[in-house]
Amino acid sequence: MNWPHVDYDADLWMRVPDSWDGTPWKGPKDWARHMSDACWDDSDLDPSRKDRKALAETLRQCAERFPQSYPGFDLYLHLPDPRFMPLPVYVASVEADGDREETLRALVTTDDADLVEDPIVEEFTTDLLGTGMRSLRYTRTGEERTIVAGVRYAWRAEKVGCDVVVIAAAPDPRRVLGAMDDLDAFAARIRVG
Repeated sequence: MNWPHVDYDADLWMRVPDSWDGTPWKGPKDWARHMSDACWDDSDLDPSRKDRKALAETLRQCAERFPQSYPGFDLYLHLPDPRFMPLPVYVASVEADGDREETLRALVTTDDADLVEDPIVEEFTTDLLGTGMRSLRYTRTGEERTIVAGVRYAWRAEKVGCDVVVIAAAPDPRRVLGAMDDLDAFAARIRVG
């Protein structure tokens, strides 16, 4: 099966390696330190040593914890400003199966008992993948019943027989809604085949 490739904007995004073999980093801690320095150095800000260490620690935790949410998916972090909390975005392909419309709708909505309201589902078209679907959804999770905002995208890549799925979610709806333009631009740069 073909795997999605994202030609992402490195000023806004970073990919978390799914394995440290063959990378220049020994593991999450080394990668996080490197990425923290790169983020701060690319910004117009003057970080303290404490700022650099705090971002490195946040990125290390993201690299260790976030892959557990969607095993087997590629993980990207949206980080347009080193003072922001990274927004995890997961990308994968699955074997195309069943009716296109029903399958894509299921991929972007899911039957989630914790949905606050019905998701907002609309068509979403890119030059590389054609017309698919995008949803905006709100769920309540945990004992505190925290509201989590999520955006999901799905397309059927008929030529290669797979469905492409993108998932972004965070317990801060403002963070997700504030990233919508960047999420749409990221999704528009995904290709398979």
